[in-house]
Amino acid sequence: MYELVNSQEMKLYDKNTIETFGVPSAVLMERASLAIADAVAGRFRRKNTKILIICGSGNNGGDGFAAGRILFLRGYSVEFLAPMQKDRMTEETALQRRIVEAYHIPVFSQLQGSSYDVIIDALFGIGLSRPLEGALGSLVHTLNELKAYKIAADIASGIFADTGEAPATAFYADLTVTFGFAKVGHLLYPGAEHTGELIVADIGIGRQSFLGKKPMGRYVSRECVKELLPMRKAYSNKGTYGRVLIIAGSKQMAGAAYFAAKAAYAAGCGLVRVLTAKENRNVLSAQLPEAIVNVYQTEREAADALETYLPWADAVLIGCGLSTDTVARSLVSGLLSHSEKKVVLDADALNLLSEDMRLLESFHGTCIVTPHLKEMSRLVHKTVEEVSKDLPKSAQSFAQRYQAVCALKDARTVIGLPEGGFIVNVTGNHGMATGGSGDALAGYLAGFLAQNMPAGQAAALGVCLHGMAGDLAAEEKGAFGMTASDILNQLPYAAKRASETEQSSD
Repeated sequence: MYELVNSQEMKLYDKNTIETFGVPSAVLMERASLAIADAVAGRFRRKNTKILIICGSGNNGGDGFAAGRILFLRGYSVEFLAPMQKDRMTEETALQRRIVEAYHIPVFSQLQGSSYDVIIDALFGIGLSRPLEGALGSLVHTLNELKAYKIAADIASGIFADTGEAPATAFYADLTVTFGFAKVGHLLYPGAEHTGELIVADIGIGRQSFLGKKPMGRYVSRECVKELLPMRKAYSNKGTYGRVLIIAGSKQMAGAAYFAAKAAYAAGCGLVRVLTAKENRNVLSAQLPEAIVNVYQTEREAADALETYLPWADAVLIGCGLSTDTVARSLVSGLLSHSEKKVVLDADALNLLSEDMRLLESFHGTCIVTPHLKEMSRLVHKTVEEVSKDLPKSAQSFAQRYQAVCALKDARTVIGLPEGGFIVNVTGNHGMATGGSGDALAGYLAGFLAQNMPAGQAAALGVCLHGMAGDLAAEEKGAFGMTASDILNQLPYAAKRASETEQSSD
């Protein structure tokens, strides 16, 4: 997986590079500027390309001035817009501006025209912690309206680097060139929408600069998921890859159990047993003959079945389409009160859990919870807006408090880890916002968990491959017409593609 940093971590690593390793700040700025210039040159080879660079007073503005000077010396037509006062500039940025002025490259304090091929935003960078309003907000709004290819230096102005929030106006970039490591705000929405294509440029700040303080965040993508895949053995049988018990589906609600069970098999587990309402037996037996189907009618029958089949399972999923009636309540309570199994809690199990969180506090097994924002709001007794304001903090806080891996589902799923830290998944698309998709994900996670995989790894792998399956389905069907069945059918192909991908990160 790849490191993912917030603004304070990046500033620390920058400081460590300068003070501990003796790399001058000016050298880092020059390398950052060169990365920006190379990005422009790689896309616009015409020497008459007209470039506008908006430079702020901080070091992000210095990156912009230096990048413009490099492009000017390569023959591009460059002008600068510096809307802030000179006396507010950092020492490095003031130096870069003096160099630009010595080359007689135009520097204006107000926007002079509207016809540019490229606009580069070097106004604020990762240091912004307040809404972009007033005159600068109006300027960014105007820049967004101009027809040009737009590039952000480090991060689009107006985006909070730690959360991806855009509380007011924010620059819309087609491309963002960031330095050292990706920032949280690049990947989480709405920041991701303002980032465009993301290039992470090596400017000389690497893992050596952590000095023992690794970033709290990581992200998982299709390029690095191969390292998470479980090993398959030539000498093996169905017992080798684990057994999953899926407690799902209420009366006439067989679909959720079907999606979960089929996804568990797609994860590579050896056996799947479904415990469900009696009315679902024939549908599940016909649609998924690979699964063992056991049923109940009464609360007593459900409790007896749980006691009988729980020892058989290596991992348990409970909640998909289960309902919140007394039978479902007794199943959730019985599982969490009398078991130390590896468990995935989804959907109705989470709704029932929100009524009595002591069940999770007292659970001694391994647990993954998979709430969407509304379910999370019930679990933590906060509004959806409060939960979504800082997804990493929400997922991380829950995971540490309850010692459960928390896969908090939104446009980007954020996985909080009990030991601290979080993982952001960057695969998937809006077509996956469809009924049954979450059931398939929950079953998929249980399938990996049954294969003796650490819960955090199972969550990261499952969420990433599930998103990849969604991307494959969108390629085939288009995002508008996708269904959960389309995603489900692509799960094996997502795993196949991942296994064939060259590992890109350690």
